[in-house]
Amino acid sequence: MTRRYFLLSMLLITLGVPTLGVARSSAQTMSVAEKDTHSLLSAFISYTDLRIRSLQRSLEILASTNEAKSGSWSDMKDLLSRFQKSDDGVIVWYLRPDGTYFTGDKGLRDKKLSDRSYFRDLMVGKKITGALVISKATGERSAIIAVPIDIDGKVVGAIGSSLFLDKLADRIDAALDLRPGATFFALAPDGLTTLNRKTDRDFVDPREVGSETLKNAANEMLSNTSGKTTYEFDNVTKHAIYGTSSLTGWKFAIAYSAIP
Repeated sequence: MTRRYFLLSMLLITLGVPTLGVARSSAQTMSVAEKDTHSLLSAFISYTDLRIRSLQRSLEILASTNEAKSGSWSDMKDLLSRFQKSDDGVIVWYLRPDGTYFTGDKGLRDKKLSDRSYFRDLMVGKKITGALVISKATGERSAIIAVPIDIDGKVVGAIGSSLFLDKLADRIDAALDLRPGATFFALAPDGLTTLNRKTDRDFVDPREVGSETLKNAANEMLSNTSGKTTYEFDNVTKHAIYGTSSLTGWKFAIAYSAIP
């Protein structure tokens, strides 16, 4: 067992995350390198899901407070500002039913969120887990995590956050410590890239970058829960092992130039 495989196994045990179906292949038929790749994939999914779940749980706690239920920004601004200062990977915000919103760092913003695709779902009481946007507050590529504020069955607002995907990808890159020639990426159900080791490729649809084999591989990933696939990109053949997050529905992959 390699040192990296051991460390990743310990990470998964610490997180309390079971190995995914994609990682349950017969040990007799997998090389050490392939076992390592399955463990990296499990760690990639687990790290991302834990980040989103933890953020969602914090927002649920905030939304349940008397300050949030008051509907008054002056009552809740200190609470949200403290939370904002504790996490530099997000912008946290309070949203009113009319679409106006306040951020924990700057207060009332001059734009509305009522034109966002997730707005209507949020206002009828649905939680938002991973809607992709370019943040109006910061201009950064973000995933929206948000929960409604409910009083006696009526939605009176929402507490949400814009999770900066480039920063998350950088942290994942540091945690996975992939060898040269390897990469990681994740795709939303509509095919857009949510996370990539090369952060300039976030929100790119791999089916539209000119490689027919990459298009086929992406379609295969989007159609299946887990598996292996091969594609060519930048004149290099890549072998990818992929799996699906039950939390977001995103498809996660670890890809190498070769897997012995």
